[in-house]
Amino acid sequence: MIYKNRIIFSSLILLAVLTTSAYRQNSNDIYPEYVIQEGDFLSIVAARFSTTLDEIVRINQISDPNSIAIGDRIKIPSLKGISGTIFMQSVNLGDTLANISILSGMDVNDILKINKISSLSEVYVGSTLILVQNTNGNRYSAVDTFENDETSLEKAVLQKTNPEKLAKINRLNGSWDIAEKQLLFSTVSEDLNIPVHAISPLIDQIEITNLPLMQGETQVIHLKTPYSLTLSGAILNQDLNFYQEDTASNDWYALFGVDAEQETGLTDLQLSGSNSNGESFDIRQKVVVEPGVFTYEVVSGVDASTLEDHSNEVDQATLAGITQTSPIKSWGDRMSYPVDEPCLVSGFGNRRTYNDGSYTNFHSGVDFGVCTANNINIYAAADGTVLFSGDLPIHGKHTIIDHGWGIYSTYSHQSETFVTAGQQVKRGDLIGLIGSTGRSVGPHLHWEIKVNGIYVNPLAWINNSFP
Repeated sequence: MIYKNRIIFSSLILLAVLTTSAYRQNSNDIYPEYVIQEGDFLSIVAARFSTTLDEIVRINQISDPNSIAIGDRIKIPSLKGISGTIFMQSVNLGDTLANISILSGMDVNDILKINKISSLSEVYVGSTLILVQNTNGNRYSAVDTFENDETSLEKAVLQKTNPEKLAKINRLNGSWDIAEKQLLFSTVSEDLNIPVHAISPLIDQIEITNLPLMQGETQVIHLKTPYSLTLSGAILNQDLNFYQEDTASNDWYALFGVDAEQETGLTDLQLSGSNSNGESFDIRQKVVVEPGVFTYEVVSGVDASTLEDHSNEVDQATLAGITQTSPIKSWGDRMSYPVDEPCLVSGFGNRRTYNDGSYTNFHSGVDFGVCTANNINIYAAADGTVLFSGDLPIHGKHTIIDHGWGIYSTYSHQSETFVTAGQQVKRGDLIGLIGSTGRSVGPHLHWEIKVNGIYVNPLAWINNSFP
């Protein structure tokens, strides 16, 4: 049995967890309600929902538009006939327009109308939809899939439910209105602790935890399943590798980096999984990449030999050969500063010119300067295994530490290194001294974090928890 979902839209998992069933009514007195948020003005709300300030004031009998406060609920006149509460939700992995419609109880045309969608390309992972939630409806879940010309009557018998009810839930117009591999939804228990399967009966939850994707940042895919699955995927020309922090848990994680020079716009993501019985799922969707915020800087006085093609080739060849990683996560939940006094002198991703050349380089890490005489010690940012400690033309005296799951921290331009390849280190261990070896114009530590082979913003690993 194969569970497939190749449409670029998606069924919001959160909608299934919440009790949702927005529905169209015939009464002219029915309107959905919008809850006023911080920064909202009635004129902004009116424009968002293609209505007018005067209409909002009239329908809601508002005496003073300036008296509206955060948390107030107002009816939206342009959406007459739809009952429920309007909310905003980001599209995540595996969501499809058809499943959004079923799980929310909304009509597809209402979703398109509310969001002013005219092209299928307007909905992708990371985009935001305006939806209507009604808390008085039923809760649905994907329970099976149609296989080998199975009929809705056969599925109703297997699910021990009424055929007409099942057809209504799945928006089936007749026995002919069924596609091979189409998910089958049915009513589930009111016990909200029971997972709702919105993408595949094999998956309880799947998401990219921090959307949208952004140049230079670390991203995490979180998948929750009670089954033993073989998982794989690809995005941004990277193979995705899934790991478990605890083999007894249902949680799987794949971390990947977005290159600081990654082309912005839509990119393809593919995820698949299967169990020993041959049951599987396959997700193929578009994901948006947003631009990062970087500056331009000029670096003068660089040794010209470190700018030669040969120097770059030596560094690249050496670093490209270092690909091993531990399946054991050893960084805890975040990194520590690798110096006593984090005196930041250059940020990540800055577009650089060396010796007045062209801006063809970007800064792949952050630089910590020696702002006090005693600030020269370099420490391991987290527990791990030293993969490399030696001299390179550009990075100078360079150390690489593997923290597991494809996560490396690196330390460049050292005057001395105190560790060797294969050595185990702990967070805070002294591993070297700040220097000015390699492509450097003064003493500093160039500190990098690599995720799945991609340089990412290291400070994010100090300020945030991963995964």
